[in-house]
Amino acid sequence: MKLLLSLFFFVTLLSGQDYRTLAVETIGGEEISIEELTARGPVLINFWALWCEPCKIEMKQLQSLFEKYRERHFSIVAVNQDNQKSVAKVASYVSSQQFTFYVALDPGGEIAQQFNLQNIPLSILLDRNGKVAYKALGYKPGDEKKLEEAILETLTVENVQ
Repeated sequence: MKLLLSLFFFVTLLSGQDYRTLAVETIGGEEISIEELTARGPVLINFWALWCEPCKIEMKQLQSLFEKYRERHFSIVAVNQDNQKSVAKVASYVSSQQFTFYVALDPGGEIAQQFNLQNIPLSILLDRNGKVAYKALGYKPGDEKKLEEAILETLTVENVQ
């Protein structure tokens, strides 16, 4: 029952937020506006860290989805949650894994606070209106199929409009 209440609280928090006002700086120094990205297409915001093994497995799946749908204006912003001591390793890891989506650093947790982040990985798919179309806390193999269905649904709805 406690888990159910926590999940309800989590979903309630996510459903009313407008995340388009979020702007992040990538590890390459580029300023990214979620509002600008959602104006072009759906955006997945993913919170992860180097110490989180499920996160690293999920990131590889996210890269595959990004490659598959980026031409349809699907974007990913992966927000790293490692502490200040570990952030130097993030760019090396991203480069070695050949991730080509946006990666931002959040060592102070300011972005995480806006999302009331409690655990990682956390994935939130926003549609073009900035509304939450899909959310997932945690990762296990196969979850990427549910995410892909949500991406396709979002892209299909956008093509109809």
